Amino acid sequence: MEKTEYRYLRDGFEGVLYDAGNNDDRLIMVVQGLKGLELPGKYAELFASRGYSSLAVSYYGGEGQKQNMRAIPLEQFQVACDKMKERGYRRIGIYGNSKGAGIALLAASVVPDISLVIAASSFGHIMQGTGKPNEDKCKAMVSFEGQDFPYVPKGRLMSDFVRRCFREKNIRLLYFFDEWDKKGTEENEIPVDKINGDILFLTSTHDESVPAKRDAELLVKRLQRSGFEHKYRHINSETGSHNLGCFPVNNNMLPREKKFPEDCQRAREETLEIILKTLDAWEVE
Repeated sequence: MEKTEYRYLRDGFEGVLYDAGNNDDRLIMVVQGLKGLELPGKYAELFASRGYSSLAVSYYGGEGQKQNMRAIPLEQFQVACDKMKERGYRRIGIYGNSKGAGIALLAASVVPDISLVIAASSFGHIMQGTGKPNEDKCKAMVSFEGQDFPYVPKGRLMSDFVRRCFREKNIRLLYFFDEWDKKGTEENEIPVDKINGDILFLTSTHDESVPAKRDAELLVKRLQRSGFEHKYRHINSETGSHNLGCFPVNNNMLPREKKFPEDCQRAREETLEIILKTLDAWEVE
Protein backbone atom coordinates (compact mmCIF):
# COMPACT_ATOMS: atom_id res chain seq x y z
CA MET A 1 0.00 0.00 0.00
CA GLU A 2 1.50 3.32 -1.10
CA LYS A 3 0.79 6.54 0.84
CA THR A 4 1.01 10.05 -0.60
CA GLU A 5 0.45 13.21 1.46
CA TYR A 6 -1.19 16.38 0.18
CA ARG A 7 -1.12 19.78 1.90
CA TYR A 8 -3.68 22.53 1.57
CA LEU A 9 -1.25 25.40 1.03
CA ARG A 10 0.75 23.45 -1.55
CA ASP A 11 -1.87 21.27 -3.24
CA GLY A 12 -5.19 23.00 -2.60
CA PHE A 13 -6.52 20.29 -0.29
CA GLU A 14 -5.42 18.40 2.81
CA GLY A 15 -5.28 14.65 2.53
CA VAL A 16 -3.47 11.32 2.41
CA LEU A 17 -3.89 8.91 -0.48
CA TYR A 18 -3.84 5.21 0.34
CA ASP A 19 -3.22 3.53 -3.01
CA ALA A 20 -4.29 -0.11 -3.01
CA GLY A 21 -1.84 -0.79 -5.85
CA ASN A 22 -4.22 -2.90 -7.92
CA ASN A 23 -4.79 -0.62 -10.96
CA ASP A 24 -8.49 -0.28 -10.07
CA ASP A 25 -9.79 3.07 -11.33
CA ARG A 26 -12.10 3.49 -8.30
CA LEU A 27 -11.19 5.89 -5.51
CA ILE A 28 -13.25 6.67 -2.40
CA MET A 29 -12.64 9.93 -0.53
CA VAL A 30 -13.22 9.75 3.22
CA VAL A 31 -14.36 12.69 5.36
CA GLN A 32 -15.28 12.76 9.03
CA GLY A 33 -16.66 15.32 11.46
CA LEU A 34 -13.50 15.81 13.50
CA LYS A 35 -10.54 17.96 12.50
CA GLY A 36 -7.40 16.29 11.25
CA LEU A 37 -6.53 13.21 9.23
CA GLU A 38 -6.26 10.60 11.98
CA LEU A 39 -9.87 9.37 11.86
CA PRO A 40 -10.44 9.57 8.08
CA GLY A 41 -7.03 7.94 7.69
CA LYS A 42 -8.22 4.88 9.62
CA TYR A 43 -11.15 4.42 7.23
CA ALA A 44 -9.03 5.09 4.16
CA GLU A 45 -6.45 2.53 5.24
CA LEU A 46 -9.20 -0.01 5.93
CA PHE A 47 -10.78 0.47 2.50
CA ALA A 48 -7.39 0.28 0.81
CA SER A 49 -6.67 -2.99 2.61
CA ARG A 50 -9.90 -4.31 1.07
CA GLY A 51 -8.77 -3.29 -2.41
CA TYR A 52 -10.35 0.17 -2.71
CA SER A 53 -7.87 3.01 -3.02
CA SER A 54 -8.91 5.80 -0.67
CA LEU A 55 -8.16 9.44 -0.03
CA ALA A 56 -8.49 10.63 3.56
CA VAL A 57 -9.47 14.31 3.47
CA SER A 58 -9.48 16.95 6.21
CA TYR A 59 -11.57 19.92 5.09
CA TYR A 60 -11.00 22.32 8.00
CA GLY A 61 -8.60 22.93 10.87
CA GLY A 62 -5.34 22.47 8.98
CA GLU A 63 -2.69 25.04 8.05
CA GLY A 64 -4.26 27.61 5.72
CA GLN A 65 -7.74 26.14 6.13
CA LYS A 66 -10.78 27.49 7.91
CA GLN A 67 -10.47 26.82 11.61
CA ASN A 68 -14.22 26.72 12.24
CA MET A 69 -17.22 25.25 10.47
CA ARG A 70 -17.91 28.51 8.65
CA ALA A 71 -17.75 29.10 4.89
CA ILE A 72 -15.70 25.95 4.33
CA PRO A 73 -14.78 26.12 0.61
CA LEU A 74 -16.18 23.10 -1.19
CA GLU A 75 -13.98 23.74 -4.22
CA GLN A 76 -11.15 21.97 -2.36
CA PHE A 77 -12.97 18.73 -3.19
CA GLN A 78 -12.87 19.59 -6.90
CA VAL A 79 -9.13 20.19 -6.58
CA ALA A 80 -8.76 16.79 -4.90
CA CYS A 81 -10.72 15.11 -7.70
CA ASP A 82 -8.57 16.79 -10.33
CA LYS A 83 -5.40 15.53 -8.61
CA MET A 84 -6.79 12.03 -8.36
CA LYS A 85 -7.80 11.99 -12.03
CA GLU A 86 -4.21 12.88 -12.88
CA ARG A 87 -3.20 9.68 -11.09
CA GLY A 88 -5.54 7.61 -13.27
CA TYR A 89 -8.63 7.34 -11.06
CA ARG A 90 -11.84 7.66 -13.06
CA ARG A 91 -14.54 6.63 -10.63
CA ILE A 92 -14.42 8.93 -7.61
CA GLY A 93 -16.76 8.56 -4.66
CA ILE A 94 -17.01 10.01 -1.18
CA TYR A 95 -17.92 8.52 2.21
CA GLY A 96 -18.60 10.34 5.46
CA ASN A 97 -20.00 9.87 8.93
CA SER A 98 -22.09 12.36 10.93
CA LYS A 99 -20.97 15.92 10.13
CA GLY A 100 -18.65 14.43 7.55
CA ALA A 101 -21.63 12.76 5.86
CA GLY A 102 -23.32 16.12 5.38
CA ILE A 103 -20.09 17.56 3.98
CA ALA A 104 -19.85 14.57 1.62
CA LEU A 105 -23.35 15.26 0.26
CA LEU A 106 -22.61 18.97 -0.07
CA ALA A 107 -19.28 18.36 -1.83
CA ALA A 108 -20.92 16.00 -4.31
CA SER A 109 -23.64 18.56 -5.02
CA VAL A 110 -21.06 20.94 -6.54
CA VAL A 111 -18.40 18.52 -7.84
CA PRO A 112 -19.72 16.58 -10.86
CA ASP A 113 -16.78 14.16 -10.82
CA ILE A 114 -18.14 12.51 -7.66
CA SER A 115 -20.28 9.62 -8.85
CA LEU A 116 -21.05 7.91 -5.53
CA VAL A 117 -21.93 9.25 -2.09
CA ILE A 118 -22.21 7.13 1.06
CA ALA A 119 -23.60 9.25 3.89
CA ALA A 120 -23.90 7.70 7.36
CA SER A 121 -25.87 9.55 10.06
CA SER A 122 -26.02 12.79 8.10
CA PHE A 123 -27.83 16.03 8.81
CA GLY A 124 -30.25 17.18 6.10
CA HIS A 125 -30.14 20.97 6.17
CA ILE A 126 -27.33 23.47 5.68
CA MET A 127 -26.75 25.15 9.01
CA GLN A 128 -25.41 28.56 9.95
CA GLY A 129 -21.66 28.39 10.44
CA THR A 130 -19.81 28.64 13.72
CA GLY A 131 -17.07 31.14 14.54
CA LYS A 132 -17.05 34.93 14.61
CA PRO A 133 -19.24 36.90 12.17
CA ASN A 134 -16.23 38.78 10.77
CA GLU A 135 -14.39 35.60 9.78
CA ASP A 136 -16.08 35.46 6.38
CA LYS A 137 -18.84 37.26 4.51
CA CYS A 138 -20.50 33.89 3.94
CA LYS A 139 -22.51 32.83 6.97
CA ALA A 140 -23.36 29.23 6.14
CA MET A 141 -21.19 26.32 7.23
CA VAL A 142 -19.98 25.91 3.62
CA SER A 143 -19.39 28.09 0.58
CA PHE A 144 -18.61 27.53 -3.07
CA GLU A 145 -16.61 29.93 -5.25
CA GLY A 146 -17.09 32.61 -2.60
CA GLN A 147 -20.87 32.31 -2.63
CA ASP A 148 -23.03 31.56 0.39
CA PHE A 149 -25.59 28.77 0.68
CA PRO A 150 -29.10 29.19 2.07
CA TYR A 151 -28.84 28.14 5.71
CA VAL A 152 -30.85 27.53 8.86
CA PRO A 153 -30.10 30.39 11.30
CA LYS A 154 -29.28 29.53 14.88
CA GLY A 155 -31.81 31.93 16.38
CA ARG A 156 -32.32 31.29 20.08
CA LEU A 157 -31.02 27.78 19.83
CA MET A 158 -29.75 27.40 23.39
CA SER A 159 -33.02 28.56 24.94
CA ASP A 160 -34.92 26.20 22.61
CA PHE A 161 -32.67 23.36 23.75
CA VAL A 162 -33.19 24.15 27.45
CA ARG A 163 -36.98 24.31 27.02
CA ARG A 164 -36.93 20.97 25.23
CA CYS A 165 -34.95 19.39 28.05
CA PHE A 166 -37.45 20.65 30.61
CA ARG A 167 -40.37 19.51 28.49
CA GLU A 168 -38.93 16.03 27.97
CA LYS A 169 -37.55 15.87 31.54
CA ASN A 170 -34.29 14.67 30.06
CA ILE A 171 -31.04 16.05 28.65
CA ARG A 172 -30.02 14.67 25.26
CA LEU A 173 -27.65 15.98 22.61
CA LEU A 174 -30.28 15.14 20.02
CA TYR A 175 -32.58 17.89 21.33
CA PHE A 176 -30.02 20.57 20.44
CA PHE A 177 -29.71 19.56 16.78
CA ASP A 178 -33.33 18.50 16.51
CA GLU A 179 -34.61 21.94 17.53
CA TRP A 180 -32.21 23.59 15.08
CA ASP A 181 -33.07 21.18 12.26
CA LYS A 182 -36.82 21.68 12.68
CA LYS A 183 -36.37 25.29 11.58
CA GLY A 184 -35.11 24.11 8.21
CA THR A 185 -37.05 24.60 5.00
CA GLU A 186 -36.92 23.15 1.50
CA GLU A 187 -34.76 26.12 0.50
CA ASN A 188 -31.91 25.21 2.86
CA GLU A 189 -32.03 21.44 2.43
CA ILE A 190 -28.81 19.90 1.14
CA PRO A 191 -29.30 20.02 -2.67
CA VAL A 192 -28.84 16.29 -3.17
CA ASP A 193 -30.75 16.49 -6.45
CA LYS A 194 -27.67 18.16 -7.96
CA ILE A 195 -25.43 15.16 -7.25
CA ASN A 196 -24.10 13.48 -10.38
CA GLY A 197 -24.14 9.91 -9.12
CA ASP A 198 -25.61 7.29 -6.82
CA ILE A 199 -26.42 8.03 -3.18
CA LEU A 200 -26.62 5.72 -0.17
CA PHE A 201 -28.08 7.07 3.08
CA LEU A 202 -27.29 5.03 6.21
CA THR A 203 -29.19 5.88 9.38
CA SER A 204 -30.37 4.49 12.69
CA THR A 205 -33.75 4.70 14.38
CA HIS A 206 -31.91 5.18 17.66
CA ASP A 207 -29.63 8.04 16.60
CA GLU A 208 -29.23 10.13 19.76
CA SER A 209 -27.18 12.91 18.17
CA VAL A 210 -28.77 13.91 14.86
CA PRO A 211 -32.28 13.36 13.43
CA ALA A 212 -30.58 11.55 10.54
CA LYS A 213 -33.41 9.11 9.76
CA ARG A 214 -35.94 11.92 9.42
CA ASP A 215 -33.52 13.98 7.34
CA ALA A 216 -32.68 11.07 5.04
CA GLU A 217 -36.40 10.53 4.43
CA LEU A 218 -36.70 14.25 3.70
CA LEU A 219 -33.83 14.17 1.20
CA VAL A 220 -35.20 11.05 -0.48
CA LYS A 221 -38.46 12.92 -1.06
CA ARG A 222 -36.46 15.74 -2.61
CA LEU A 223 -34.85 13.25 -4.99
CA GLN A 224 -38.24 11.82 -5.87
CA ARG A 225 -39.71 15.25 -6.58
CA SER A 226 -36.79 16.16 -8.82
CA GLY A 227 -36.93 12.97 -10.89
CA PHE A 228 -33.35 12.16 -9.87
CA GLU A 229 -31.81 10.05 -12.64
CA HIS A 230 -29.26 8.14 -10.58
CA LYS A 231 -29.76 5.36 -8.04
CA TYR A 232 -30.45 6.12 -4.39
CA ARG A 233 -31.17 4.05 -1.32
CA HIS A 234 -31.91 4.66 2.33
CA ILE A 235 -30.98 1.81 4.66
CA ASN A 236 -32.01 2.25 8.29
CA SER A 237 -30.71 0.23 11.23
CA GLU A 238 -33.08 -0.70 14.04
CA THR A 239 -30.24 -1.78 16.33
CA GLY A 240 -27.40 0.72 15.88
CA SER A 241 -26.70 4.15 17.31
CA HIS A 242 -25.49 7.40 15.74
CA ASN A 243 -22.06 5.78 15.46
CA LEU A 244 -22.54 3.51 12.47
CA GLY A 245 -18.89 3.86 11.39
CA CYS A 246 -16.50 1.05 12.27
CA PHE A 247 -14.27 3.48 14.19
CA PRO A 248 -16.78 5.10 16.58
CA VAL A 249 -16.01 8.20 18.64
CA ASN A 250 -17.53 9.39 21.92
CA ASN A 251 -19.46 6.17 22.52
CA ASN A 252 -19.42 6.99 26.23
CA MET A 253 -21.75 9.92 25.51
CA LEU A 254 -24.43 7.83 23.81
CA PRO A 255 -26.94 6.07 26.10
CA ARG A 256 -27.72 3.41 23.51
CA GLU A 257 -24.06 2.48 23.20
CA LYS A 258 -23.91 2.01 26.97
CA LYS A 259 -27.13 0.02 27.16
CA PHE A 260 -26.78 -2.13 24.02
CA PRO A 261 -23.06 -2.26 23.14
CA GLU A 262 -23.25 -5.62 21.38
CA ASP A 263 -26.21 -4.56 19.22
CA CYS A 264 -24.44 -1.34 18.27
CA GLN A 265 -21.24 -3.16 17.37
CA ARG A 266 -23.16 -5.67 15.27
CA ALA A 267 -24.85 -2.76 13.45
CA ARG A 268 -21.42 -1.32 12.65
CA GLU A 269 -20.27 -4.64 11.21
CA GLU A 270 -23.44 -4.91 9.12
CA THR A 271 -23.01 -1.33 7.92
CA LEU A 272 -19.43 -2.00 6.84
CA GLU A 273 -20.58 -4.97 4.77
CA ILE A 274 -23.22 -2.78 3.10
CA ILE A 275 -20.57 -0.17 2.28
CA LEU A 276 -18.15 -2.75 0.83
CA LYS A 277 -20.89 -4.31 -1.31
CA THR A 278 -21.84 -0.83 -2.53
CA LEU A 279 -18.25 -0.11 -3.52
CA ASP A 280 -17.98 -3.44 -5.28
CA ALA A 281 -21.11 -2.77 -7.35
CA TRP A 282 -20.22 0.87 -8.10
CA GLU A 283 -20.18 1.84 -11.75
CA VAL A 284 -20.32 5.03 -13.80
CA GLU A 285 -21.49 5.53 -17.34
